[in-house]
Amino acid sequence: MGQPYPLQHTYVHWQMLKFGFRIKSMKEIAGQLTRLAVGGVKSFVGVIPVGNTGGANVPALQPMPITEDLKAIINNHSNG
Repeated sequence: MGQPYPLQHTYVHWQMLKFGFRIKSMKEIAGQLTRLAVGGVKSFVGVIPVGNTGGANVPALQPMPITEDLKAIINNHSNG
C-alpha cells in the first residue's frame, strides 16, 4: 500500500530487513538490501510492481493481485 510513496515504501523495506535479521534469513536480508537500494527511487519515478508484497520470496518486479479488503482500504483513502 505504500509503494507509491518513496519514504513509506523505503520504511517498509527497512522493517522487512530488520525482520530478516530477526529470523536469521540471509535470503530475506539480501533481498531487502537490494529493495532498499532501489525501492524508494522506483516509487519516486512511478515504476512499481503493483500489489507486490515486497518479500524476498517473490521477484522484486512481479506485479501481484491486490485482495478485495486491501482494495477497499485504498479506495476509501483515495476518495477522501
